[in-house]
Amino acid sequence: MGLENKRIIVIDDTAAIRTFLRISLEAQGVRFFEAATAATGIKLCQELQPDIVVLDLGLPDRDGMEILPDIKLSRQNTDTSPAIVVLTVRKEQQVRDRAMAMGADAYLTKPFVMDDLLDIIREKSAVI
Repeated sequence: MGLENKRIIVIDDTAAIRTFLRISLEAQGVRFFEAATAATGIKLCQELQPDIVVLDLGLPDRDGMEILPDIKLSRQNTDTSPAIVVLTVRKEQQVRDRAMAMGADAYLTKPFVMDDLLDIIREKSAVI
């Protein structure tokens, strides 16, 4: 299944990662948006109603874990919520378990392989 016109927001404070993801995802036909902070990311989610959010947990203004519920509830007037793919350096199983319990749909650790992230995004977008 293609990703053409899927709206994806990447919330990550590292510009190089956002750039890498922009290039890789736009090559797949994705409508790409980005935020460097939790506050901007939540605002974008509310305004753009994304299909998928790629979320880093280490953000400068708030821990990404704290905003998981806000992102899940960001869709208005619909029964669906965006799929959230956590992309983080945090490898601890307890962190992964907590993220999944708080609403993450997938969890991938950095460094990562782009094909693995694309597989997850394709899988989650097929459900949306």
